[in-house]
Amino acid sequence: TLENLRVTGLTLTERRAIHLHLDGVAQKWKAQNKEKNAERKWTWFKTMRLNFKSVEGQYWRHIQQYGPPGNHPYATRQNPDVGCPLIGKQCPLKADANPSYDNDYGYTEDAEYEVSTVQKADVDDQGAKAKQEAMEFARAKASNARSDKLKKHYKGKVIEVAKANGSCENMDELMDNMEMKQTKWIETRLTDGDVPNSEGVKKFLIEFREAINEVKLAVLQFAGRSGMQISGKRDAKNDKADIRSSVEIGLCEEVCESSKDFFDGIEEHLKKMGKEDKRITLDIKLLTEMLNDLHDRNVATLKVMGIERPEPSRKWKTRAELTVEVQVKLGPSPEEIAALEAEEEEYYPPARPPNPFAGGGGGRGDLMSAIAGRGRGGPGRGDLMSAIAGRGRGGPGRGDLMSA
Repeated sequence: TLENLRVTGLTLTERRAIHLHLDGVAQKWKAQNKEKNAERKWTWFKTMRLNFKSVEGQYWRHIQQYGPPGNHPYATRQNPDVGCPLIGKQCPLKADANPSYDNDYGYTEDAEYEVSTVQKADVDDQGAKAKQEAMEFARAKASNARSDKLKKHYKGKVIEVAKANGSCENMDELMDNMEMKQTKWIETRLTDGDVPNSEGVKKFLIEFREAINEVKLAVLQFAGRSGMQISGKRDAKNDKADIRSSVEIGLCEEVCESSKDFFDGIEEHLKKMGKEDKRITLDIKLLTEMLNDLHDRNVATLKVMGIERPEPSRKWKTRAELTVEVQVKLGPSPEEIAALEAEEEEYYPPARPPNPFAGGGGGRGDLMSAIAGRGRGGPGRGDLMSAIAGRGRGGPGRGDLMSA
């Protein structure tokens, strides 16, 4: 059915086409929303339209800042502050052009549907290849286990299982996006310094607002899935029953924790830049309150079900862990290298030059010569025993060991 189709991963052009195609019939769904089937379709259309508007807003703001297609320069190593700094699909223009609909691809004679395939990279490093295969196997195993648990919880109801699977995929995608953005911001700060120029501050603020808006849309969807009232003034009395499975609730708890760490990271960046933004601060405060309500609902539902919180399905990384990873990737800074070298010289000073007064004549710079040099007598006393005997500082007849 329509409401079970995923809309994640669509380009802006595809979202616009779907919105335009369904806009007329969606008004009929809205008028008939008292009927369950029409209500589900209208809810799906509203979510799709919100996502479309969010992506479209990012697209036009990006064009306003860096230029339209055809006049959209990209930053280079020589000029890192000139042009779009985003790489690959992070740039809204490149994301919308993959695939490109500028060309006429024609039409097939019969109905044909896209088949999604995953092309595995041919990794030369056998260790890396084995690790990649192990990760794919573990991911597939976890996905199958999740699907089995959802089928058991919803007693084989296909529509409910599909909704739950879609919600879990959206939560995974949200955490991946937050981790990617955190890594990018941390790397920029470590590379360019805590206080960027005015253009850099402006860029950061735009990205922070867009990221918060993305989290907001996702959290509203997850909260609605839990039965929470998400429209109007919040009142727990108007909440509906929570029918989610323990799998969804456990993953939702991970979203709550990672989102709060994500917001703390944004506030930390603002503090280091010495910048205040009331809009960002207010949005974070409201979203944190909603996440706390969602957390309380998760705990209450698990308590009613009589089960403990499931083990984490994935290892999301805090900003502290991401900072360490980025630091390892970038390597030590010139200041850190100088400090390490100074510390090394302190603990391991350079070797002393040989003492010119040790050993007397030439050719006596080894250990035995140094020892022999302790015998301060005349010729014939240049060995170890002579050195020992030399401790007797008296006249003839007292130069042996016992005399010493």
